[in-house]
Amino acid sequence: MSEQEAISIKGLIKSYDDNIVLKELDLSIPKGSVFGLIGPNGAGKSTLIGVLTGLLSFDEGYIYFNNKQFTDENEAEIKNNIASVLQPPLLFEQFTSIEFIEYVCDIYEVDKEGLIEKAYSLMDFFEIKDYAKIKIHKLSSGSRKKLAFVTAVLTQPEVLMLDEPFEAVDVISIDRMKTIIRKLKAKGVTMIITSHILEVVENLCDDIAILHHGRIIAYLDAVSRKSLKENSTLHEIFNEYVKVEGKDDIVDWL
Repeated sequence: MSEQEAISIKGLIKSYDDNIVLKELDLSIPKGSVFGLIGPNGAGKSTLIGVLTGLLSFDEGYIYFNNKQFTDENEAEIKNNIASVLQPPLLFEQFTSIEFIEYVCDIYEVDKEGLIEKAYSLMDFFEIKDYAKIKIHKLSSGSRKKLAFVTAVLTQPEVLMLDEPFEAVDVISIDRMKTIIRKLKAKGVTMIITSHILEVVENLCDDIAILHHGRIIAYLDAVSRKSLKENSTLHEIFNEYVKVEGKDDIVDWL
């Protein structure tokens, strides 16, 4: 694994019973980059995020974080530097929003000094400050997603994994998420983003990988993307690689 890589994945296999979801997957993610992972539904994106966060086991292969192999022995140490926003977000329903933030940050051993002020500041930025003392089970899908994002940021991770972070979130909050992502990148945080909103991925991410049928079928680094962008949009590149076929004739009756 190179010193310039935050994450290195070698020969990763993950299956559910007889269904192989990730098939000898190899992937390297540069340090301090905003990395985009795109693919159609069922490609294995959420499964890969689940494996990388330690929520899912895997069958074969190797995962390295900053040159440390991800094993049972050092799982706790590595996970303490990783935060995530999953789809759907994992939240404790009977906690209030601020209780959840405090609880998670305590697990991550975040310095308590100034934490509440930072939490309220971020909640205000995402317009969920009024829900600070509201039970999570009463929040809308968008507010839950924003709470998960705020909490993940406050843990001060080295690696932040965002699985469909913009789903169910309003346009203004998406722009504010992008602002925070850029600020974190400036601080050297490595981020992985999965999203079906290709325009956001195209404008926000450095390198982009296309995952299809459990394999990386294309890797577009910043240099190759510049040359491709002169002739093709990410939509066009995506459609070419995953062989998306037009089916307009099926709805001709409309």
